[in-house]
Order: sequence, then structure tokens, then C-alpha cells
Amino acid sequence: MYEQYQELWNKTLNKLSLEFDKNEFEEIFKPVNKVYKFQKNLIYVVAPSQFHKSRIESFHIRQVVRALNEISGENLDVKIITEDFIANDTTVPINGIDPNINNLYRHNLKAIYTFENYVVGTNNRFANLVALQVANQPGKVANPLYIFGGVGLGKTHLMQAIGNFILDNDPKKKILYVKTEIFIEDFVKKLKNEDDFNQKYNDIDVLLIDDIQFLSKKEQSQLEFFKIFEKMHNENKQIVVTSDRPAFELKDIMDRLTSRFEWGAQVDIKEPDVNTRIDILRKKLASEKIGSEEISIEVLEYIACNFTSNIRILEGAIKRVLFYSTMMNKEITVELTKEALKDVIPEIKRLSNTNVTHIQKTVSSYYNITLENLLSNSRKANFVLPRQIAMYLTRDLLGSSYPKIGSDFGGKDHTTVMHSIQKIDNLRIINNQVDEDIKKLLSKLK
Repeated sequence: MYEQYQELWNKTLNKLSLEFDKNEFEEIFKPVNKVYKFQKNLIYVVAPSQFHKSRIESFHIRQVVRALNEISGENLDVKIITEDFIANDTTVPINGIDPNINNLYRHNLKAIYTFENYVVGTNNRFANLVALQVANQPGKVANPLYIFGGVGLGKTHLMQAIGNFILDNDPKKKILYVKTEIFIEDFVKKLKNEDDFNQKYNDIDVLLIDDIQFLSKKEQSQLEFFKIFEKMHNENKQIVVTSDRPAFELKDIMDRLTSRFEWGAQVDIKEPDVNTRIDILRKKLASEKIGSEEISIEVLEYIACNFTSNIRILEGAIKRVLFYSTMMNKEITVELTKEALKDVIPEIKRLSNTNVTHIQKTVSSYYNITLENLLSNSRKANFVLPRQIAMYLTRDLLGSSYPKIGSDFGGKDHTTVMHSIQKIDNLRIINNQVDEDIKKLLSKLK
């Protein structure tokens, strides 16, 4: 098993060597050439120093994971570790036997999404309690379990924690986690006889489906999901659904489906209060092997008070501070924290005033085309590139989902959006003009 994942990582490094400047690759990536272990869906690779670890995690982890997944054809995650981690690690090594590996690897559950890693506060305590009961007695307590709340508040974490808990207790359980846009894509392939849809969605014990609101206006997909729902519910198989709104607020989804979402339990996750945000920061520090006593409460309070509505952004802020401290070789103080986040905090505040229309108009003006042309289906090159860049900026600045961006750009399919964003991501690496254009647009949008 060790050789299999070492070979996979070697191929990933070869791919990265083609995507990065030679000197940068030699300095940052080449020394990170050893796989320590594979556990669940995480490949642990060893960095020679905290500098290498921080540099990759802060600036390049998305590109690394993308390269790994393109090579493997699966959804894997990378964990960058140092020798200190290995010295304190008591889990099963790569050449040991972990009965959960195949299930978790096959069903795309992230190993870090557990109840132990989930920070509970007043904003999510009830949701956490219900989720624990569902995990303990799948199909019996609340079926379906419908979890709703805003972006970045931990819905996916809680959902996948249920799956991980069930598998830890019974590795033979068949659990499927799937985003709604992937479900729709799978159904389209079924219609084209390009994919074995039934094999994937039949005979599963637990279905975890994320962002159900994107079934809106997809009537055939809704009917197919209704059939799966009915079959699983009749067999007392557990269904867990997440959404950005309560079931009764779902738009353009048939009533008989939304009514069934109300059969079990609906639980919401609100924005965490400042004390919960501080606890989240402490949990993040613990995952980085940093004791909370090493960073003052004043630092944590400063970050928690400035990053309030999105847990992912909150965690990104503390990672930025850690990296800045490492690069500057300075102790983490409030002053250093302010310096590290001085460009990010105005950005966060600005995002509340940024919307997709503003981005579209700014890009249209920059490229001297009309907004109508930007949103059209025209394949003319002078319209396509600005449209793709506008989609890229919408994803980057607003964090919008692919289906949401498609809807905002004249009803484009989410796969078109994915392709567009991926293309711009690649062009920024090889085309200096495109990269310069995006930097100028970002400056204008700020």
C-alpha cells in the first residue's frame, strides 16, 4: 500500500513541476517528496521544515489537491506534516490495516469532518445533538435530517461527521456523500447512458446530499431524487440533507418533495458568537499542533471580532497570521496580527458591499463590451474571455457555488462555469496578460 501512494505523490510532483516556475518548484515542492501514510482519504506528506509546510498550505494547497485528484481520478486531500507530527502520531501507519479506508476513500468523506473536530456553541448546539442521535441510530430518530444555514457555517462538516461516525461503528455500511450539482450531473449521464447511475445510488444505507436548493427548476432530477428518497425512507435508510434555507422557503422544487423534507427534523446553524469563534480558533491552533497558551487571548479576540460570518474565512485568518509570523520570524502579538491581516480585513468588509452585478459591470467596462454581450451565449473570443474572467472573479470574491454563478450569468450550466473557472486558473499561470488583467480588475473592485 505504501508504494501505491508514494507513486501517486511522485506523479503529482511531476505534474506540479510543469505548473510552477522551476526555481519555486525546486525550493518549495521538491523537498516534500516523502509519503508518511494514507489514512481514510488523506495522504500525509512530509515537509522538511515548518516553512515549507506553511508556504504550501497558505498559497498552493488548492493547486496541489487539484493536481493530486487529476492524477488519481479520485477526491483526495493532502495533509502537509513535519517530523514533529510523526514523533507524536499514534494512529495507524500507511502499511497498517485500517478497516475504514476503503469506505471513506470511496465515498468522499473527509477524515477531518468528525464530531470531535466540530466546535459546538449556542449557534449549533441543537443541530449537533440531533446529528449525534441520527449517527447513533441511523434511520430511526430523524429521517430525513434537514440541516440549513448560511455559507461557511459548518453544515457539510456536521453532515459528514454523521457519515464518519456511522462508518467508525460499522465499516460495512454503504454511505454516499454527494453534492446536489453532482447528483444532477450523474442523472444527466444516466439519460445519455454514459454512467451506471443505479449502481451508485441503489442499495446504499445512508445518503448525504449537500445543497439541495440547487435542485431548483431541475424537474427531471427532482423526480429521480424523489424516487430514491421514497425507496430509502420506506426501507428506513437514513437521509441527511443540507440547504441554505428552510424547506418551506425552497424555490421551484415540487411540493411533495419539500413536504417530505419536513417529515423528520429540521435544524438550523446560525452565525457563531464571539466566544464560539474563539473556540474555533483554538481548535484550529490545536490541529496545527500549537497550544492555545502560545497565542494570547487578545490576538484571538481581535481575529474573532473582525471575522464574524464565515468559519472557513475565520480559520483562513488564523492560518495567515501563523504563516506571517513564520515568515517574519516574530512572535505572534496583536500588533503582528494587525499587520498580517491589514489587507484582508478591509477585503472582508468590502465583500459585504460587492455583488455579482458590480463584478459583471466592472469586467464589461474594462473590456469595453456591453453587459448584454457578457451575459450572452456568444462564442466570440472577445466575449468569452471576459465572461470567464467575470465568473472566476465571482467565485473568488463572493464564494458563490457553480450553479449560482451559472444562474447569475444567464442560466449557464454549472459544468460550463467549472470549465471556465478552471481555464482562467490555468491561464493565470501561463499567460501574464490574463494575470495582469485580473490583478487590475481586483484593484478596481476593491
